[in-house]
Amino acid sequence: MDKTTKERLVKELRVLFVNGNTEKLAKEAVKELSEFTGTDITDIFQKLTYVVDLLSKLTEGSAIVPNSFNVSLSAISVVFKILGTKLKSSSPPVEKDATFLALLRYQNSELKAEAVGLEDLLFTTHAYLNEIDEHAHESVVIRLEERFPTNDTVRFLGKLKAKAQELLTTSEIPSARRASVYINLYFRLAILRTMVLWQVFCIKERSGYDEASTRAVLAMINEGQKSDLEVVRYVTETSFQKVVFHTIFHPTENENFLHFLQIQQYWIPNIGQDLSFCRQTHYIRSSKKPEIKFERTSMLGGRIRGGSDMSSDCKFQLEPLKKRRVDNVFYIRSAKSPGHYVYMHDGGNCFSASHRPGPEGQWKIVQFENDKSPPQYVLSPLKWPCRFLFMKSFLGSISIAGTYSSKETKDKGLWEILDL
Repeated sequence: MDKTTKERLVKELRVLFVNGNTEKLAKEAVKELSEFTGTDITDIFQKLTYVVDLLSKLTEGSAIVPNSFNVSLSAISVVFKILGTKLKSSSPPVEKDATFLALLRYQNSELKAEAVGLEDLLFTTHAYLNEIDEHAHESVVIRLEERFPTNDTVRFLGKLKAKAQELLTTSEIPSARRASVYINLYFRLAILRTMVLWQVFCIKERSGYDEASTRAVLAMINEGQKSDLEVVRYVTETSFQKVVFHTIFHPTENENFLHFLQIQQYWIPNIGQDLSFCRQTHYIRSSKKPEIKFERTSMLGGRIRGGSDMSSDCKFQLEPLKKRRVDNVFYIRSAKSPGHYVYMHDGGNCFSASHRPGPEGQWKIVQFENDKSPPQYVLSPLKWPCRFLFMKSFLGSISIAGTYSSKETKDKGLWEILDL
């Protein structure tokens, strides 16, 4: 990018930064764009996040003044060309692609074929757009959106959305895992759709030939984003009906879902990233019988039982696993004896170990959104997903154990985590 182009870019982009030092921010944006057009692209999605944010600033509010961002749009078009090409080249062959292999495991060969076909269509459209420069004939640019596979994209993403929503309330773990695959695939294609549509918009807006059809492309982008965020909300809004899915679904294991959140700069509420929650000492008490709390005993290998006193043996800290905060996966550590952690034995009873346990003591915690205060939670170990902790009565005493029963979980396995 030459000096004259950079100067024109700074002049155009200054109007996007209304707060702070506009000249400095515009120059930083130009520096970022010039670096994006190099060959050494590492984090594709970080770069995509940046240019989508620039375009969102550029298109928000009133209509764009014609020819006011031509240099910027040309630069961003080049970025999309490079990022899309890099994304295509970094994709594994279909026969080795983890998402497509997962579809085959669930005997969804027809769905896999449709997904592969749509992805190929979108990449083909991207390749075509890469050849449209500032000298393209008006008739080509005006009809450019016709090259985009609108009907195929809307239909297939709608199918994935419906299939995923149907499975989110399942009580079966395999069905919940299948829903996760559909969701990850949905956002993989949604990201590609958004990138290609923004590329169409940049070319049409830069040309200035047909404002009405350019606005229509922007409307398609906004409508797609609205639909995508509906999927995000449905996936992340918790309820007991979706407890199996929420226990099985880990954002860190669904990279396209995380990439979408990154690109849209959308934050999902989760307790693993709530520093205040993680730093507190807690009582973990029964929602049904608030007098019953987790208690670490000094006998029988530090067995965890339901206690009714307020002693220090009932105080615990929740320690999020590194790199799994967004998954809401924790160690449960004794506050009285910080080196001791709660884990589940094969038989379902819980004890404390004098070291950080493996998946038998790494707990997925699901918080339910409801009108009740405080919130309710369910807990299950990663080793045995959906084997939820509940109050198990035996010979007049209460132990904290695991159950796969939805009825027992709802009746005796809802917990409140109270700050002390």
